[in-house]
This record gives sequence, structure tokens and C-alpha cells, in this order.
Amino acid sequence: MPTFRATLCPACRCVRRTRLVGTATINGHLHELVQCPDTACELVWAVRPTTPQLAAA
Repeated sequence: MPTFRATLCPACRCVRRTRLVGTATINGHLHELVQCPDTACELVWAVRPTTPQLAAA
């Protein structure tokens, strides 16, 4: 079952209910890889797990 998180998409510039697609270690720090659900965007980017979630619109 996929996990979701409300995050600001840097490409769409709006709050999206992004899907967690994996994890990555960058400079020794754990990051979550999230994907924008918009079919025109589908950007995948890294966010820190300690970053607070936003209220999904």
C-alpha cells in the first residue's frame, strides 16, 4: 500500500498529496523520495523526513 504525504511540488508550485517512492542517503542524511501525482508533472524529488507535512488542499 503506497504511503502519501502532503508536500509543496517545486514544479507545480502548489501543495500536492505526493506518493513516497523510496529513500535516499545524501551526505549521510536520510531523505524520502516523493512523486507528484499530476500526470503532466510526475516530478520525483527528495525531502527530509523531518520536514513538516503541509495541509493538503
